[in-house]
Amino acid sequence: MADFNNRSVLKIESQRAWAQILQEIRELRICGLSIETTGPDPLFSSVRLIQLSLQNGCVYVVDLGELGMETLDDLAALMEDGQVKKVIHNAKFALSFIRESQGRRLKFRNIFDIMLASQLCWSGYYDLVPSKYVKNPWKKRIPDHSLEALAERHLGIILDRGCQASDWGAKDLTTEQITSAARYSEVLLLLQSILQELIVRNSLMRVAELEFRTISPVVEMELSGIYLDADAARELISEKEEQLVEVFLQLQVEAEKNGFVPIQREGKKSSRYLNPDSQEDVKRYLQSRCFNITSTRAEVLRELAMGGNIFADRLLSYRQISHQLAFLNSWLKDIHPADGRIHPQYFQLKAETGRLSSRKPNAQQAPKRGEEGLAIRRLFKAPPGKKLVKVDFSCIELRIMAFLSGDETMIKAFQAGQDIHKLTASMIANLPLDKVTKDQRQAAKIINFLLIYGGSAETLAQHAICDYGLAMSLDEAREYQEKYFEIYSGVREWQKRQVEAMNYTHQHYFHNCVMGTFCLPLTCTFTALGRRRVWPRFGVGIKASKFQASNMPSQGTGADLLKIVMCELYDRLDSEDAKIIASIHDELMLEVPEDQADAYAKTLSEIMNRIGSRILYPVPVTSEAEILSSWGG
Repeated sequence: MADFNNRSVLKIESQRAWAQILQEIRELRICGLSIETTGPDPLFSSVRLIQLSLQNGCVYVVDLGELGMETLDDLAALMEDGQVKKVIHNAKFALSFIRESQGRRLKFRNIFDIMLASQLCWSGYYDLVPSKYVKNPWKKRIPDHSLEALAERHLGIILDRGCQASDWGAKDLTTEQITSAARYSEVLLLLQSILQELIVRNSLMRVAELEFRTISPVVEMELSGIYLDADAARELISEKEEQLVEVFLQLQVEAEKNGFVPIQREGKKSSRYLNPDSQEDVKRYLQSRCFNITSTRAEVLRELAMGGNIFADRLLSYRQISHQLAFLNSWLKDIHPADGRIHPQYFQLKAETGRLSSRKPNAQQAPKRGEEGLAIRRLFKAPPGKKLVKVDFSCIELRIMAFLSGDETMIKAFQAGQDIHKLTASMIANLPLDKVTKDQRQAAKIINFLLIYGGSAETLAQHAICDYGLAMSLDEAREYQEKYFEIYSGVREWQKRQVEAMNYTHQHYFHNCVMGTFCLPLTCTFTALGRRRVWPRFGVGIKASKFQASNMPSQGTGADLLKIVMCELYDRLDSEDAKIIASIHDELMLEVPEDQADAYAKTLSEIMNRIGSRILYPVPVTSEAEILSSWGG
């Protein structure tokens, strides 16, 4: 072994020394792990350097350019060893490279992710700092959970990123590169000790364990990706572009017919056209037509369109087509050259509720409603010999609300297997269930999903028009709201308790290198699993709304349920031909061999029903499974 600068940085130069270190780690049952790679993409790049830190302060460095890539086989086995705790910052990155090097599903065990632990411990907390704007003098400062920020915050150590951005694919690595990489690994076990204490003090052990387990299926989704028919996508883009031009010209004809004159803007090239992407142009045109509007939001335009305004109707179509084109072009751009599939990046804790989010591209934004939404989803196809299995929870938000609120009417309805939207419609309209119309059920669906989160009558009326095209006056919305909470009085009482709870505090623990471990009295909301979100208290009040008080426990509980399902499903998958490829809101999607699709659909449904019903007892949970050739059916 080579010793660098007497700092207990030891470079492993033989397979014998490597085997000895692995044995020492297994005896100690804990190590820190970081890696350096030749690039950020595990499908194109590879691991170059492995850094393993031990509790005695030693950091062992392995250069795979010297010791050989087969060393990764031993590292993969270590990742699957449940007797050894592996402490990693942003474990998803490291584990993606390790799994890809093996070309198979790995059962990662006993992982402690420093980044996820920090995000959990902060639980949505933020500071306010001065801004440069007079209108909004304060702005949020969201905590940084990078390894550099954590080392400085908790240990007072400044990590220099200089060598981290260097060429890790070079034939020979410098001493500075190796010692810099080792320094990043040195802090891992120190940080783990601090964050583990915060997890325990904040009663987040169960949630932390869930998040660490969820890394495995998230790695699988990112590496697997989803197939997009690029040729069909380009054809659809051409069609959408023609539609957009046609609607654009219709808008110009309508505007010119009614005397629209464009404004000459200083420093900009003049145009004789109304710009449908300009709120200023649209608002000025509609105001010139005697419509007293102050914004061009969708609900405003929808209301005008329902009143017969052709321009507003065309503008809504223009915006919809523009959104679809932006989505299609974004996804087409992200097709990976290695396998022709799209690989969205997933994030476990970017959302304060704990719901999965994604980007590059954002899988959560895939159009869904109507035939046009389905046409886009049909572009995402199962390869030959495969099927897509899509399973989602049925009415899970309302089932969670029944559990959280204990509302007897809701609980009994779900226990009896009733259609909750139809039941709501019949009770509001005082009609027998078999007399409820499709429109009445649709209106009840809007009412259900909005009012359980504390939505106002004004918001209810706006969403009915904007999202579903249903006319609902403000007086009607108020009447529906009043009747709804007469029917589901338990929900109303729960919402009142949530708002009242905002006036009380819980002790929440933090740590920094100056104060050590300390606690602050903060407003908290909780999920069924114990996940918490905290709000800072500035002056005499808190920065949280009635909606947030009701939304977080429900959305967060839904996130917990889906992650538990993902973890069990991942452990149950016994074939490399079956893969978890996407998680969108309340649904999971698998790509499986065609002749095994029925079996996997039943397995996933059974897992979702069992776990949901156990967590939300006495509310039964059901799911809906589909076997598809494409995401759109």
